[in-house]
Amino acid sequence: MNLKLVFRIFAGFGVLFAVVGLLSPEAMMDSFGMEYNEAVGLMFTFTAMIQLMFAFVVWKLPDWAGDNLAKVGSTFVFLSLVPVALNVYHVAKGTLPATGAFYGEQVVWLIFAGLFYTYSKK
Repeated sequence: MNLKLVFRIFAGFGVLFAVVGLLSPEAMMDSFGMEYNEAVGLMFTFTAMIQLMFAFVVWKLPDWAGDNLAKVGSTFVFLSLVPVALNVYHVAKGTLPATGAFYGEQVVWLIFAGLFYTYSKK
């Protein structure tokens, strides 16, 4: 594995989560212990669009950054930890329940942070 592959896998997860959110927003919301309504469904389309746009940029970053990819990777360590911090904050405040999906998502983000850290140092 190398840093370019980590970026590509990260982008792939972004596409996967966006597509799942578009195809089955009710199930996604339910897995996190939240209720779905039409307003949330509308917001899903906009957030999925942004997530897909970001995934495209992440996919292209290795090509654009070239020999400077390790510098970008170091930034993605931080970016991978932002959702963890936000999710933990919401669970601590009681606005999100600590479901299995919550814990699974944190594991994914922490693995990506570790991969970006490890392969940015090589």
